Amino acid sequence: MAIRTWRLFVDGKWTEAASGATYAVPNPATEETVALAPDAGREDVARALVAARRAFDSGPWRRSTPAERSRILLRIADAVEKRKEEFRGLLVSAHGAEAMTHGIQLDTPIAQLRGYAELATRFAWDEPLAPVQGLTSVGMSKVQGIVHHQPAGVCGLIPTWNFPLFVTAQKVGPAIATGCTMVVKPSPWGPLVDLLLAEIIAECDLPPGVFNIVTGLGPELGAELAESPLVDKISFTGSVSVGKKVALAAAGTLKRVHLELGGKSAQIILDDFEVDAAAPSSAGPTYFHAGQGCAMTTRVLVQRRRHDALVEKMAGFVRAFVKLGNPADPTVILGPLIREERRQAVAGYVASGRAEGAELVCGGGAPAALAHGFFFEPTIFANVRNHMRIAREEIFGPVVSVIPFEDEEDAIRIANDSSLGLFGGILTHDLDKARAIAKRIRAGGVSINGAVNLTHAPFGGFKESGIGREGGVFGLREFTEIQSITWPEG
Repeated sequence: MAIRTWRLFVDGKWTEAASGATYAVPNPATEETVALAPDAGREDVARALVAARRAFDSGPWRRSTPAERSRILLRIADAVEKRKEEFRGLLVSAHGAEAMTHGIQLDTPIAQLRGYAELATRFAWDEPLAPVQGLTSVGMSKVQGIVHHQPAGVCGLIPTWNFPLFVTAQKVGPAIATGCTMVVKPSPWGPLVDLLLAEIIAECDLPPGVFNIVTGLGPELGAELAESPLVDKISFTGSVSVGKKVALAAAGTLKRVHLELGGKSAQIILDDFEVDAAAPSSAGPTYFHAGQGCAMTTRVLVQRRRHDALVEKMAGFVRAFVKLGNPADPTVILGPLIREERRQAVAGYVASGRAEGAELVCGGGAPAALAHGFFFEPTIFANVRNHMRIAREEIFGPVVSVIPFEDEEDAIRIANDSSLGLFGGILTHDLDKARAIAKRIRAGGVSINGAVNLTHAPFGGFKESGIGREGGVFGLREFTEIQSITWPEG
């Protein structure tokens, strides 16, 4: 089968990178080339930014109404729905996304886009201010006014590769809903889903320059977005280390910065929750998308007297349930890591856990039976102490650390003893207690008994897990600037 060569989409046109260069995007399960993506440079990003700036400052998009933007978002959502199987194929072949992840990978982003279409028409773009005695040009008199929400402007959007359509929809959806223009720079490890989305958006009546996409291998693309004075807002999803570089680069022009970064989330299992029932979700990061998710609860906290029983059940569940292999097979549960670099990094974390005295219960390396692909066995560490590297740093692989605690206060202390604070979980039958404990967890979100709202709830972190929120009306506000307009009454 012929290998497709994709192009950039800039100022309403499909175009090659200025250098004419491309790079191969491999299938992480087979290591074969899926497609060729454009390998753009700074000049390509600069060209896209000029188009986005012009479209925002002087194009017809600036005069678009919420109803018009809503209709465009609905067209995009409907088109994604119609081409769902194309997206599914790329998720499997270019991202190693197993069938059990496709609800989040496909259905949720479509719902998000439709949600932003609905929000565009009901958001309070103008909010009244309470009248007060104030100062006018002729002295003191009654002053009234409104708070107006303007679009943030030109946005540099940098999504990541692990849940590509989900993450990109959380950025592009509110950007379109608010009337912003944008340049999207996907991760070099996963640009194809974003390029397919661009193909849809290109056919949905956006004026030239409103939506642009530039792909490439070099870090200079993201640097150009973060540094450019043409950009009003930068939205980045990725690692803490790169997020700090983005924030530093953006500081030169004091642009708006949104960062959704890493997590080292803790799941607290309270005494009333059965070990048998807790085992599958506790082991979840060892198999769900190969642990490649920032909000996964990779630290499992259980009372010391139940620690060994939980570990035994988790390991038994993984051995009986988790099938490794190419996710093109819908019965496969655990697919590959995204690249060999990631597999080597995960192996390094496993070595550090063993060196620091954690007990390796299962997994710990590449499966011998799979000669090709970037596979790693589901790995569980027991008797982990929270100061160990495997408990402190985001591994982004199929590795879970089980940490014993003495009592609930100790569990809360351990959960909060982290430089990260993206997410957390609590398993219990006592919902009142769970809600009280959740409010003491220093994290942007807490799931009780596995409940999540991926469409309307705000998503983002405390501490080094980021700045700002995505999702629902909270994500919409992130793409607006607040303006007060006041005038004398009468």
